Amino acid sequence: MINSGRYTAKLDTGWTFQPDPQNQGEQEGWQTKGLPSPSAVIVPHTWNVQQGLEEYRGAGWYEQLLEAPEEWTGRRVRLFFEGAYRDTDIWVNGALAGSHYNSGYTPFEADITPYMLAGGNNRLVIRVDNRNSDTALPVSNSFDWADDGGLIRPVMLVVTGNAAVGQLRVEPKVSFNSDGKHTGSTVAAEMKLCEPLATSVHAAIRVYRKEAIVWQGTEEIAAGALTWSFAEIGLEQTDLWHFDHPHLYELEVVLTAGGEIQDRVVRSFGFREIVAEGHQLLLNREPVRLMGVEWMPGSHPDVGMAERLEDLTAMLVRLKEANCIITRFHWQQGNELLDWCDRNGLLVQEEIPHWQQPAEPGKGTLLLALSQAKEMIASHSHHPCIFAWGMGNELDGQSAVTNQYMEQLKQEFLQLDSTRLVNYVSNTLQLQPASDATGAGDMLMWNDYIGTWHGDLDEDEVIRQIIADHPDKPLVVAEYGLCEPAFEGGDTRRTSILREKTAIYRRYPAFAALIYFSLNDYRTQMGEEGEGRLRQRVHGSVDLYNRVKPSFAALREESSPLMVADEPVWKDGGLELTLECRNDIPSYTVRGYSLSVALAGGEVISQQLPDLEPGEVQTVRVELPDGVGRASETDEGSIRAAGLSILRPTGFSVLELQM
Repeated sequence: MINSGRYTAKLDTGWTFQPDPQNQGEQEGWQTKGLPSPSAVIVPHTWNVQQGLEEYRGAGWYEQLLEAPEEWTGRRVRLFFEGAYRDTDIWVNGALAGSHYNSGYTPFEADITPYMLAGGNNRLVIRVDNRNSDTALPVSNSFDWADDGGLIRPVMLVVTGNAAVGQLRVEPKVSFNSDGKHTGSTVAAEMKLCEPLATSVHAAIRVYRKEAIVWQGTEEIAAGALTWSFAEIGLEQTDLWHFDHPHLYELEVVLTAGGEIQDRVVRSFGFREIVAEGHQLLLNREPVRLMGVEWMPGSHPDVGMAERLEDLTAMLVRLKEANCIITRFHWQQGNELLDWCDRNGLLVQEEIPHWQQPAEPGKGTLLLALSQAKEMIASHSHHPCIFAWGMGNELDGQSAVTNQYMEQLKQEFLQLDSTRLVNYVSNTLQLQPASDATGAGDMLMWNDYIGTWHGDLDEDEVIRQIIADHPDKPLVVAEYGLCEPAFEGGDTRRTSILREKTAIYRRYPAFAALIYFSLNDYRTQMGEEGEGRLRQRVHGSVDLYNRVKPSFAALREESSPLMVADEPVWKDGGLELTLECRNDIPSYTVRGYSLSVALAGGEVISQQLPDLEPGEVQTVRVELPDGVGRASETDEGSIRAAGLSILRPTGFSVLELQM
C-alpha cells in the first residue's frame, strides 16, 4: 500500500445483517442489541429477495469488524458506496461517521479517518432504510421498478496518504476539419482534494493507450490548495471511441509528498463527439440512426437490485446479442456496469429517477435533482458510453410549470457538464407537440404507446405533427412495446408491435434512434403479475431469468445493420454472399466486421468484410482452402450444412445463417 499510495479492498464478506421493523436500533442510536439474531450476508445485498422479507420496507442493519493494521496510522481511510437504497447512516466504533439521504442509486463516500483505531478491530455499523419517502427521488412509491433495500452495490475501503484525491474529472475533446475528418484530440483534468494541503504536493500525470504511455508530465500543487487542474494536453493521433470500435485511454495521477506516494488514481476515458444537428444525431461527425432496447436491472428474483458483475454482464451480453447499441436507464447505475459499456460499445442515457411524481416539479424537486446530478456526473462523467443525461420520465409534459422546470434544470446540467446532450423523456408529446416539455431537451424523447396506453390515435398523423412543430431536433422513440397483463396479446402481439411500429418510424428521416421497451420482464413494486420478489411487469423479450422469448429473434433481426440480399451460394469451390447495409434504422457505416464460416468438418474460415456505407450492397466471396470442398459435389453438399456468422469488431454476432 505504501509503495502504491492507494490501498483498495472490496468489502463484500464479513457482514451480518438484521431487519429492524420496530426501529429498536434507531431508538438506541447505533446499537443493534435486542433485535433478531443477525445472519451472515455478502454485499451487494438486498433483503427483499430473502424469504419472509420480500415485502419488507423499513430499516436494516449491517455490521462487521474491520481490522486496521498499525501501518494505517496517520493515513486517510474512506468508505465508497456505489449505491445503497436508500437512506443510509454509518457508524464507526459508536460514532456517527456519515449519512446519505434521499438518493438510492448515486455513489457517495464517508471519510472515517477520525473514528478509526489503527492496530485493532473497528466496529462498522450501517443502517439502511427503504421506506417510501416524499423527500426523495423517486418520490414515495410512484416509480415502476423494484424498491429493494440494502447495500445494493459494492462497498469499497480506500486507504491513502493525507494528500488524497476526492474527485478527478477527465475532459477529452476531439477536433475535426470542415470535411469532418478527425484532426486531433486534447485531454484536460480537474481534481478536487479531500482537504486543503498542508504542504506542496508533486503530481505526476500520464496518459496511457493499451498500457503504453502516450503523454506524461509533472505539476506542483501549492500548499493550501483544494482544487487543481492542468491545461489541455494535445495528442495528434488518437483512436476515437465508437460503439463498434470502443477505443479507451487511461489518465493516471500520482501524488507525492515528503518523499512518499500519497495517492494514485486512474480513470479510463475515450475520445468521441456526439451532437444533435437538425434531425440528425452525429457520432464523430458521422450521421447515425440507431436501434436500441431498454433493460430494467434488478429483475432476477435470486439477486434483485443486489446484482454482481456476473449478473450485470449476463444481461448486457444479451442486450448486445439483440444487435442493440443504445439504451437508457431510468435510474443511475454503478461504475462496474458503465465500465462494461465503455469496453463493449453501448451508448447510454443515464437519468435522474424522477418518474411521474411530482408531475409539476417545484423548487424542492429541483434541489433534489441537482443533488443527484452532481453525484452522478462527478462519478460517471469519464465514461465515454454516456452520451446524454436524462432529467426525468413521464411527468406532466404539457404543463407550463414542467416546461419551465426542464428549461432551468437543463441549464444546471450544462453547468455541470457541457459536453453531453441533456434530455427529458415524455409520454405526452402526441397531445400538443409544440408545447411539450421534451422540447427543452437536445432531442425529442417520446414514449410512444399509441394503440395501448395512449389509445387509438393515427400514428402517422401524430408523427407528422411532431416533426412540423419541431423541425430542428432529432426524434427518439424512448419506449415502445407491449405491457402484460395490462394489455392482451402475449409475445405474438409484442412481435407485431415491434415490427409494425419500427416500419412506420423508418419512413421518417427525423427519427434518429429507437429504444424498444423492454429487453426483459422486470421486477417492480407496481407490478400487476406475481407477488413478493416475483412481482413484475411482463414487458420483455426475455423473462426474469434471462430466457429468450420468440420476440427476441425479431428484435435481433430488426436491429441488425446488415441484411442478406441474396442467399449464400457455393460457386466454383467458394462461398458467395450478398449483403446490404441498412439505410433507414439502423443506419451507420459498417467498418471492421468479419465473416466466419464453420465447415462441416469442424474447420472455421474467417475473413474481414469490406466497409459498407448505408444503402450499399456488396457480394462477398470466401475462398475455401486447398483440399476443402473442391473434389466433388459431395464435398460441396456437406459444406452447405455448415454455419455462417457475421461479427462486429467487438466480437458480438450480427447475424447467423445455417447453410
